[in-house]
Amino acid sequence: MSDLRNLIKESKAIKKEFVALTVRMPKELYSFIEGLVDQLTLSKQEVTLKLIEEGVKIAEEELRLNENEDERNTTFHILNTNRRNDANDHEDMISNKIAAAFYDPWKFNIDRIKKGDTVFLYGNGVGIVAYGKGSGVTLTKDRYEDKDECHYQELLDFKVLKQPMSAAEIKNILGRNVVFLRTMSGMPDGQKVLDKINNKKNT
Repeated sequence: MSDLRNLIKESKAIKKEFVALTVRMPKELYSFIEGLVDQLTLSKQEVTLKLIEEGVKIAEEELRLNENEDERNTTFHILNTNRRNDANDHEDMISNKIAAAFYDPWKFNIDRIKKGDTVFLYGNGVGIVAYGKGSGVTLTKDRYEDKDECHYQELLDFKVLKQPMSAAEIKNILGRNVVFLRTMSGMPDGQKVLDKINNKKNT
């Protein structure tokens, strides 16, 4: 419990923008959270938020572990534009024709993009909205007031799709599950997606 207390104390020192979320849960889980609230003498929101954050960390670690060597060596990548967390990031990538990621360790994904690699920009809840080829040169800029916390590459031959390609369509084209929650994933079979996009343009 001391780790949970420390995490909560640290989080109080960081300014965050909160959004409301309503969750229905089994009575047993709710009862456990109430017991934890009493045990730690903390608010229900603080305890619930920290439990969710810890769960997210575990999910992120598992998703990274599931990334195999073939994905890391591919010349195709799918990059999440961070649309749900900050719509400005999504718009910035489209407007400035870049692939970007923020903070350690996620920003270092951009360093993996080699010159000529195809990068699909994927917006949560929308799908692939644009794509281009990596310049192979990673640049840095400030992320709001945090110095050099944005890594990005300019995307050459940049194209915005007239109609986004949905997650369901991507999975159907590839015939497999695709993890869209990662900041960036390798897509060894990405040529199939590119061929589909090009076929749509010619019809």
